[in-house]
Amino acid sequence: MKADKKLGDVWPWLPVFRVVAETEHLPTAAARLHVSPSALSRTIRLVEEALGEELFVRSARRIVLNSAGQRLLAAVRRAMTGLEHSMQEVLERDFTGDYRLSSLGVLTDYFVLPALLALAEEHPRVTPCLTTLSSRDANRELASGRIEVAFYYDATSLAGITCRKIGSLTNSLYCGKGHPLFGKRRLTPAQLEEHPFSVPSIGDRGTPMDNWPVERPREVGFRILMLSTNREVALSGRYVTVLPDAVAKEDVARGRLWQLPPDLVPDTDVYAACREEDADSSFTTDVIAAVEDAISRAPRRKDVKNRR
Repeated sequence: MKADKKLGDVWPWLPVFRVVAETEHLPTAAARLHVSPSALSRTIRLVEEALGEELFVRSARRIVLNSAGQRLLAAVRRAMTGLEHSMQEVLERDFTGDYRLSSLGVLTDYFVLPALLALAEEHPRVTPCLTTLSSRDANRELASGRIEVAFYYDATSLAGITCRKIGSLTNSLYCGKGHPLFGKRRLTPAQLEEHPFSVPSIGDRGTPMDNWPVERPREVGFRILMLSTNREVALSGRYVTVLPDAVAKEDVARGRLWQLPPDLVPDTDVYAACREEDADSSFTTDVIAAVEDAISRAPRRKDVKNRR
């Protein structure tokens, strides 16, 4: 049987399938849908018969999705999310309800969150739902329809995902007041590398998230998860850190941080990703444009001036 014929056969049952698949528990799904568990069980059997494929592994107490069921659930989520967005734009000409997106520490605090707060004021019927995900996890959530937009540092060419660079952040080396290098205006790489660094986790590309060149050695004195935490570590005056200049600028102006020579750390590229079918959605384009604009106005290395 052709796929379009099978789709026509199971179309009315897909919302039911989604609830059962997401709960993997017939009594819970039945309570949500206000039907009996036996009626739900019959509906799921009809879906499987129409597709010619079992979707669940059944046990005495639960039903668990098999690989075919997992693929169908991901497809149903994507389709229903796309339909919801389209219906909102057709009927209301404006997005309403939950808008789910992900970002990472520095991007979240300095760019995504301010942009969302401004957009939420313009669109009071939108509820931003912001989470933190690595690029790999964010792509998985995008593909499954669980989030609408992701901002991260690692580009993807994953099928069904539109990803583009929306800017870059410059990075510099910093230390806090009390550190032996505080106030130094000339340093060689070798002199710098005599001091312990605070180092963030390894990103999805297999390199440190602070963009430190992999060919350069450094002593690790402290390990952190998110790059944004390095600001507090730097302020302790105990470690050299890499920070985006947009993060450090205000503390440098107050004399709390010192921007160290030399310029060793490459810029960090920033990407926005969404599902291909949502790339032209008005609210999605507004969100991405707002974050892109914020990044374009971020302080660069040249804008940071040490206090004399």
